[in-house]
Amino acid sequence: MIIRSLALSTELALAATRGRTIDRGDYLVIETPDDPGYAYGNLLVLPAAPQVGEVAYWTRKFEAELGKPSIRHVTFWWDGTTGELGAESELTAAGFTLELTMVMTATQITASAPALPIRELEPAELELTHDLAWAIGDRHDENYREFLLRRAHWQQTLVERGLAKFFGAFDGGELVASLGLVPMNHFARYQDVQTSPSYRKRGLAGAMLAKAAAALPSERYVIMAAPGGDAERVYRRVGFTLAERTASACRYPLAPQTGPVRRITES
Repeated sequence: MIIRSLALSTELALAATRGRTIDRGDYLVIETPDDPGYAYGNLLVLPAAPQVGEVAYWTRKFEAELGKPSIRHVTFWWDGTTGELGAESELTAAGFTLELTMVMTATQITASAPALPIRELEPAELELTHDLAWAIGDRHDENYREFLLRRAHWQQTLVERGLAKFFGAFDGGELVASLGLVPMNHFARYQDVQTSPSYRKRGLAGAMLAKAAAALPSERYVIMAAPGGDAERVYRRVGFTLAERTASACRYPLAPQTGPVRRITES
């Protein structure tokens, strides 16, 4: 299957470092065996937005490919650059939550000097990013904690293999903001930009973005954000512009969830 979307092509490159992707010709299967409850790590990639009458068909395809007791969600992410939602009413009626995400790019990232020291994180320090994500997250159940730990361990492996770098801002010995950057041929994809609420609006996120870009020069930097949020405004200030929009849909389990309520992106 040929992918046009920059969001999906970089996401597939990330998925290849952790799980497996199967190309069925007219769709892709992405599976993350070490975290079956991760809704956006176990999904079908569709060639286009589902149209009226197709939601049940693709749901059956998902169940045939990924149906197992440990996978209780159904997730579709479709190719495209305009954020088309397709059969929106049919998807929502079937219990899906739709997500529209901005894909932003920059060739150069500039920011003011940081208010706190920023440095590259050692592999063993990646668990600190888990602690920060847990502290600022909307959920505080054990399933979510385990999801964050597995994610931090995967990111630690990326750093150990030289496939990514992570950076953090510290106030004394406390990590108060962090992000990752993963080089991919002509691109570099940011991951998990996060700042403790009491340290926001101090320029830390922009400074970290610039610090990472200086450490890992690339032709084009890629980041994803929710439309209209604070993250979008920060990214625009340091040089990012809108490149495309991408859309997806997830039917989350009704019982206590085994993954995040919302996919962890760069916002």
